[in-house]
This record gives sequence, C-alpha cells and structure tokens, in this order.
Amino acid sequence: MNSTTLTQNCTSEDQLERIRRGQELRFRWRDDWPVLEQAILKAGREAIARNAETATAASEK
Repeated sequence: MNSTTLTQNCTSEDQLERIRRGQELRFRWRDDWPVLEQAILKAGREAIARNAETATAASEK
C-alpha cells in the first residue's frame, strides 16, 4: 500500500476520512496499522494543501 497513491487526488478532509476508514477495514489487524494510518493522514493532508494551492493559483490567473 502506498499512501501517496491513495491520497494524491484528495481534496477534502471528508474524502481523506473515507480513504482512512476504507484502509482501516482492510489493515487494522496488522501490528503496524497505527503507522500506516498516520502515513495516510499525512499524505492526504499534504495532497489537500497542494490541491488548494493549485486551485488558488488557477483562480488568480
């Protein structure tokens, strides 16, 4: 699982939460789930910020 691939087009916290929940259903049994969850949340929040910057830059043109 690559958290960057999962979240690269993430544009909102709601969407990120749906991704996190879906992955939790698949991987919560693993010992390293807390680490995976944090990686998903970090990558998702970075994607949200990146997409917000892109939208802002596009609207300023």
